[in-house]
Amino acid sequence: MNAIAQARYLDPKLLRSIESIELKARLLVEGMYASRHRSPNYGFSVEFVDHREYVAGDEPRTIDWRMLGRTGKYFVKRFEMESNMNVVCLLDISRSMGYQPVDPGRFSKIEFGSYLSAALTYLVSHQQDSAGLFTFNDRIRTFLPPRQGKRHLFAILKTLDQLNAQGETGLSYALKQTAQRMPRRSILILISDCYGEVEDIVDGLRHVAARNHEVVLFHVADRDEVEFPFEEMNTFRDAETGATMTCDAMRQKRSYLDRFGRFRKDLREACAAWGADYRFFTTTDPLEIALRDYLNFRRERAR
Repeated sequence: MNAIAQARYLDPKLLRSIESIELKARLLVEGMYASRHRSPNYGFSVEFVDHREYVAGDEPRTIDWRMLGRTGKYFVKRFEMESNMNVVCLLDISRSMGYQPVDPGRFSKIEFGSYLSAALTYLVSHQQDSAGLFTFNDRIRTFLPPRQGKRHLFAILKTLDQLNAQGETGLSYALKQTAQRMPRRSILILISDCYGEVEDIVDGLRHVAARNHEVVLFHVADRDEVEFPFEEMNTFRDAETGATMTCDAMRQKRSYLDRFGRFRKDLREACAAWGADYRFFTTTDPLEIALRDYLNFRRERAR
């Protein structure tokens, strides 16, 4: 992993804005290693839960001798085990993510998604949890399962540095495949322009929910898709199928904006129905502010 790729994705301004924020899991997660996140298992930890009566076979070191002195009965302490969590970024690399705006100073959607994935991966690794990366279009293209350590972090950054937008979108397939490949409860962060039908995403969310994973959808769009700034007669080409359509952009603008607004509303409602978080970003949003605001929202909700 070269220094140029690290510097490209790990923008110091962004990292400084989020480095003190814990990415807390809402779900109870299971794991082997001690970290900061609660698990439904009881074990030896610094966080006391409650007492229960001593039974034959319990470890003597778990006996609460003060309770014995006060009550004359044997009680053992129960502690809540803390575990690490898996956080996997699912990055859409289909051709629609490669849309190039007229302004060369703006990110493409795949560039914005790559920066977002890099920042999240760094944050997860920094808090000693396990980060992973899946890239997909109509199938899984890259599969880097969650692990800890700098070597794994650099492997993810190197992958992000080499991405190209290609192929068609398969959101339902990507969610189903990821859910099947992740045996442990995990946070799955889907970064996509959500090209396609809402029903496909709902189908994928249903499978993920059945396996008790948590999903966060970062819906990314270019400003042209949000504002539709086109005028006069224009020919529009579907980035994934190649189909073209010529129309009067000014006359179609209101209809397009209404449909796009309904699409976003349907996505937001579908995510809420299946317990997923939904956030909408444009590629011109200050990335450090958008990401920091979401992580702060998670922190406040965890309280």
